[in-house]
Amino acid sequence: MIEWKKRCRRQDTQLADRRVWTSKCGHYKIEESAIRYGAREDKRGNFLGYPPYYRAMVAQDWGWEILSTHRKRTAAQKQLEYYHEHGCRIPKKKRRKKVKASEHDD
Repeated sequence: MIEWKKRCRRQDTQLADRRVWTSKCGHYKIEESAIRYGAREDKRGNFLGYPPYYRAMVAQDWGWEILSTHRKRTAAQKQLEYYHEHGCRIPKKKRRKKVKASEHDD
């Protein structure tokens, strides 16, 4: 199990507000990126900008490799936990093709 530092670190840029959570070992990090462009609300209070997203990242010899992007931080954390235990990404579920009614009756 990966131990995480308690606090995040801010890395704001001109384009995005970023928060970074790193593991205590320094091999893994989760980066939240909230794009500033269009970040306002309309008259009804609906958010018009881009939603924040989270990148699960692993340290390599040349820098950070992005394993996956997620809409929630817990999903990115689960991806890194699985990678830490198994050494690969979480396998995607295979979808079954839909069979038309005419083909199914044969």
